[in-house]
Amino acid sequence: MNVFTFSSQWSGQARTLRSAALCFFLSAVVSSAGAQTSALTLDQKGAIKARLGYFPVQLKLSDVKPSQITKEPSYRAKPKYGIIHVGNGPKSDFVFALDEPADADFKIYIDKNRNGDLTDDGDGAWNTKRTKGRVMYGVMDVTLRASYGTATHETGSSDYSLGMYRFPDLPSLITYRETSRNGRITLDGKGHRAILVENDADGIYSKTTLPSVKVADARPLWLLVDLNDDGKLVQVDARGPFKLAGKAYEARVSADGFNLTLTPTTKAVAEAPKPAAAPALLKAGIPAPSFVAEKWGGGNLSLADYKGKVVILDFWATWCGPCQKSMPHVEKVYKQLQGQDVAVVGVCVWDDRDAYKEWVPKNQSKYSFQFAFDPAGRAATNIAAKLFNVSGIPTTYIIDKNGNIADSIVGYDDGDTRLEEALKKLGIKL
Repeated sequence: MNVFTFSSQWSGQARTLRSAALCFFLSAVVSSAGAQTSALTLDQKGAIKARLGYFPVQLKLSDVKPSQITKEPSYRAKPKYGIIHVGNGPKSDFVFALDEPADADFKIYIDKNRNGDLTDDGDGAWNTKRTKGRVMYGVMDVTLRASYGTATHETGSSDYSLGMYRFPDLPSLITYRETSRNGRITLDGKGHRAILVENDADGIYSKTTLPSVKVADARPLWLLVDLNDDGKLVQVDARGPFKLAGKAYEARVSADGFNLTLTPTTKAVAEAPKPAAAPALLKAGIPAPSFVAEKWGGGNLSLADYKGKVVILDFWATWCGPCQKSMPHVEKVYKQLQGQDVAVVGVCVWDDRDAYKEWVPKNQSKYSFQFAFDPAGRAATNIAAKLFNVSGIPTTYIIDKNGNIADSIVGYDDGDTRLEEALKKLGIKL
């Protein structure tokens, strides 16, 4: 079942991707004055091998050429530019250009060697292109040399791998981290396997949580430890005090992630919020909640506008792959229902207005049903979660002609016929 869940920012989007490891051994373990310092090693695809969820990081695109670029290929369309930041040293910026013509496959040129020349780092071709449903380029593995130190002085460097993909209808290039730091840590005199993973896709591991910053408002620095040596990893956020084996610790991590020091602490450990159970969807037979959304084309939209009609209410988002996959199916069904008093309303939820306004004009020719935007955006007061108990999208409600809930559908897979079956129960002919 393909579905994206809506919870806190910590809810990663699980992927199973190809993996390969490349490890280098560094220095030995050092201990001093109650603190335990461990030297970790590079695992190029460690975060992928550990099957961890990931946090998509959107890199903004611009029409303005970065000053670092001195030579460019011949583009077939007006290029879009961006910068990838990996590390905190003087050589941490990698510029790129996207060439996305309407009549040919897209290309991406990354200045991997940082010489300002976009023509000597490969032909720019994406490794894969998906055309079924929503067009997507990638996922493509890219290895860059992260730079560490200060803005003017480099103290070290290390390879760092990113996964990259591109949806043409989004104003960004999406990346996520693939690399981890692996090794062993010692607790109470016993060694345990450990994995360190940062989730900002910037290769910087020396992250802390300031008192003014809520843990849920930033991506975690994961420390995973095999406490019982049984292959089951305990996961903590190492940006602040945490507990392992019943004891509280603080972590000090070098920017490059190769040195991890654990120190016992008496500071309070913030309790990680327990994930709330997904609420049950609204039961069949109860009145559908009333709501107001911004109607595409102008004005507002409410369920009262469709009184006397069967309504297919589809909750979706521009960033949601399963949503984009299900929409052509909804459109196909809708075209079979002309003249039967059935309406389809696609309400964009958990999203940004700018992304919605960019997505609809690019895709509206594919769809004949009505789009709308939830003005609450990503706020907790959003229509889907607050009124309809939605915790994952796409979620579709079928509402009968009396305004009551008739059925609900979560997720979408190829060959899914649940929508047709729900409509037939209401006497709709297909």
